[in-house]
Amino acid sequence: MTKTCWVGDSGLLRFATDFEVTRRRACRGPRAAGGRAGRRPARTATRRPAQAPPEVVSRRLRSRAWRAANSWWLALPAVGLPWLAFLYMGLRGRRPAWVLAAAGYFAAFGAAFALLAGSSLFVNVLGVLLALGTWGLGLVHSVMANSRWLRIKAAFTGEHEALEQAPPVPAAPPAPADPVQALQVRLRETVQRANRAGGRLPDGAVPAVRDVEDVLKPLLAHVARRGAQVEEMHNLEAIVDEYLPGALERYLDLPEDYALHHRGPSGTTPAEELVSQLHLLLEGARELQQAVYDHDARLLSEQGRFLDAKFRRSDLDL
Repeated sequence: MTKTCWVGDSGLLRFATDFEVTRRRACRGPRAAGGRAGRRPARTATRRPAQAPPEVVSRRLRSRAWRAANSWWLALPAVGLPWLAFLYMGLRGRRPAWVLAAAGYFAAFGAAFALLAGSSLFVNVLGVLLALGTWGLGLVHSVMANSRWLRIKAAFTGEHEALEQAPPVPAAPPAPADPVQALQVRLRETVQRANRAGGRLPDGAVPAVRDVEDVLKPLLAHVARRGAQVEEMHNLEAIVDEYLPGALERYLDLPEDYALHHRGPSGTTPAEELVSQLHLLLEGARELQQAVYDHDARLLSEQGRFLDAKFRRSDLDL
């Protein structure tokens, strides 16, 4: 037994097929001598084509090329064959209403030709009017039914075909477990975005971003080798995760003409403000780099004083 139903509010057809095969035995026990136990042949249920995945259906319906390629049947009612168009759609889409519409248009055209074959002028005029009316009605009806036909065509398709046509989804790279490595990835992505948006950014912005990278890239590598302190990580995360990408994103969200020419209460344009902030970030990155290196140098100096006090006194004297 096959059951068809509507599912969802999106207007797409979804078909749920439930196969039930009932076997009946003609005889439960052995028959009389020479008899054989018989079985009724099981019914074979008709399988519908597998439904395409929802993302494939949506992608097809958004594609103008796909809709145009699957609307070729509109040429049939345009040349006066609406009955053939609706017969094709009704059989392919399994829509009895369209098959009945095809029968109605075929009967109307048949009646129109019968009137045209009459000997009376009045009857011939009626035949022409009936033919033109049927042609116009069929053309409008087919245009209105095309949207539903495209939804059926997009959803009611073979699973293998749908999976082959679906674009491969690139696997997202796993997030780095090391927080310093995550900052290195974030910095690289920010610089790449600045390079791609170079035409939108003001003069001097892209070189300033690259200068910040030139300072932070070796600093992050240094911190990754010896381990980051809490305060160092806080400052690095503020520059790499918040200040640098935030300045670029806020500027790129503005219209280009506004960002280049509009002057705010401070008398500067957003373009000038962006370049100024990038130079401030460059100075902050250099100060942070100097502080990290000074801290490591101070630790080295303290260890040197400890070793001097340990091994240059009489501790080794016996």
